[in-house]
Amino acid sequence: MKRGALHISGMTKGSGMIQPNMATTLGFVMLDAAIPPGTLAPMLARAVGRSYNRISVDGDTSTNDTMLVLANGAANVQPSDSELSKVGDALNEVMEDLARQIVRDGEGARKLVTIEISGSSNDDTAERLARSIANSLLVKTAIAGSDPNWGRILSAAGNAGVPLDPAKVDIDLQGVPVCRAGLAADFSEADLKKKLDETECLIRLVLHGRGTGSARFWTCDLTERYIEINASYRT
Repeated sequence: MKRGALHISGMTKGSGMIQPNMATTLGFVMLDAAIPPGTLAPMLARAVGRSYNRISVDGDTSTNDTMLVLANGAANVQPSDSELSKVGDALNEVMEDLARQIVRDGEGARKLVTIEISGSSNDDTAERLARSIANSLLVKTAIAGSDPNWGRILSAAGNAGVPLDPAKVDIDLQGVPVCRAGLAADFSEADLKKKLDETECLIRLVLHGRGTGSARFWTCDLTERYIEINASYRT
């Protein structure tokens, strides 16, 4: 087949009851490349693992979800083996963007929260730490109130069911050091509170040791609007 440009686009649905593997989530991504199902399936699995399975709105799930990637070959281009990695990178980028949009549009959400973990024993451990922080009601409400309460973050990490030595934990909020070696760092709470008023929040937790595991996870704050939405109807 001829060489040429490929196109990729997608759409997704999500709002509440979102904590994929997967949940009340619909996702559809379209490629005009000619890629056989046997090749496309593992590419999809990798992309889901780094995007849709790394988000949580409320820590809840439902029985219904769908994630499809369709490659119709309309561009009359079949990527070579060396080009497939670039297609995979593009698929990851699109699906990650869609997944973040789900969280940003979570029920009652005002803030998109990114959680970055590094230094854990492996990537799975890092993901478990990030998910525990993302699903902590105390963390989510602290973010809603622009409260730099790093103790809630450390507590949530300690509740992840993985070995954790608080004395080896550093935490940054919005790039500001708030915890070093498990103890309070010197920072201006008033200044950080203003930073936390922004519509995006970054929580970074670093474990000091020999581990190289890492993970990135997305969630949102928990506001009174979420309660109003979910208390006002039944299905």
